[in-house]
Amino acid sequence: MIRKTLMTALGLAVLTFTPLGAQPNEDAAAGDGTQIRATIEQDLEDAERVGSGEISVEVDGPAVRLSGTVNSLLDKRLASRIAKRTRGVEIVLNQIIVTASDRSDQQVRSDVEKVLRINQSVPESRIEVAVENGVVTLSGRLASLAEKRIAMFAASGVRGVTEVQSELVVRRSSDRTDEELREEISALLVQSVYLDDADVRVNVEGHIAKLTGSVPSAAAKDRAERVAEIWGVSAVDTSGLKVDPNLRSGEKRKARYADIDDQQLAQRLDRAFHVDPILFHQQDAIETEVEKGVVTLAGTVDRVRAKHRAAQVAGDVVGVQQVDNRLRVEYPDRDISDMQMIQQTQEALARSAYLDRNEIRVHCQRAHVSLYGVVDSETQKRVAEYLAGGVPGVVHVNNRLVVADPESDKSDQAISEDLERKLRYTLYDDSSDVTFEVHDGVVILRGEVDTWRQWQAAMDLAIEAGARNPHNLINVRYHPPHGAPQTYVPE
Repeated sequence: MIRKTLMTALGLAVLTFTPLGAQPNEDAAAGDGTQIRATIEQDLEDAERVGSGEISVEVDGPAVRLSGTVNSLLDKRLASRIAKRTRGVEIVLNQIIVTASDRSDQQVRSDVEKVLRINQSVPESRIEVAVENGVVTLSGRLASLAEKRIAMFAASGVRGVTEVQSELVVRRSSDRTDEELREEISALLVQSVYLDDADVRVNVEGHIAKLTGSVPSAAAKDRAERVAEIWGVSAVDTSGLKVDPNLRSGEKRKARYADIDDQQLAQRLDRAFHVDPILFHQQDAIETEVEKGVVTLAGTVDRVRAKHRAAQVAGDVVGVQQVDNRLRVEYPDRDISDMQMIQQTQEALARSAYLDRNEIRVHCQRAHVSLYGVVDSETQKRVAEYLAGGVPGVVHVNNRLVVADPESDKSDQAISEDLERKLRYTLYDDSSDVTFEVHDGVVILRGEVDTWRQWQAAMDLAIEAGARNPHNLINVRYHPPHGAPQTYVPE
């Protein structure tokens, strides 16, 4: 039930939100195609780079079709993510066309080869790159599905790429039995904060993982597929995994967040680091200490990106209450000069499809890179830091970029209505009780949720709705928001 009062005399919009699953009639409304289409269109409009005016949304029952044009492949994928997170959506057919750039195929190919070369998680020597009219084709043999996904993501971020086609083949590993793979995937699914209310069963035959059961959203279905892409698995079949938004009742979550001792948590962290394609090769250098749910990371890694990734992976484990990241960054090749790092950082920024309209200055002193300039959004600021952190030799990134603050004429009532819709269709959950106030564009969030993930999601949705400097006073039942930094982590 939604109860809403607008006190115009005080200029204060107050909304009390009770999630959709609580009322049967509202469950029916969740599947209303008109409401789903309007929700996705408005969320696309709110996105920093994607406008609904360029994208057409069609809804047929639980299926959504997206068409139209965008400027980059990353924007096309962002549109899919927005649709898949929406309550009532089970399938997304993305027919959006990426507008061709003025870059030549040779320029695009050269940049794709460079991003693969500097990406530690991808053995670029095993990948062949071909480009025709902006369409990139990757071929070769890789050791895991995770490597394949990372290679395709890296290529997708290059300016001028309109599509990435894969002819990559994953070598079948004979080192692990089907039962060993099944047990590991099952454990990873249970310990993921993004799947804490899913009901997924795993079967592995001939190194092919088959997932069945139910998940609360199409986005969670994608997440489950990624979790299952561990070394030794040659393919993941999610055709038997159904989307059921009513799973977000909190019952399974309550059991999974029951008391977990430090030894169990240490085992979960070890498992998460072992299967992560970015951290796998550096796992032995990462020292993990757990005390009462607080995780301390120490040791040495060779990229800033790996340091941030370690904190993110740890924070995504059910039971972790806080992450204290004390990892040091030391690059083994000390022959890289500051000028070389400046040049490589500039090249990485110039290649990015997200930063094609921004001028960013790069300074470097003793392997500490500083970024200066103005960008259009917080996402662009985080992307720039992420790219700089992946440059060989860089041990620290000082992100001095300023986000332009365009004047917004969005009223408190409009922010309130947008945030109400986002909470209803994105943060839908029977266990959540979220209220908010809007005053002069500032949102104050109150209430109670189960996990830090929900806490952060409410904050992100408030920003999407147009809020300035939202204040999150929501109480977290199972533990407070953990201390992992809010760094950009690509999907």
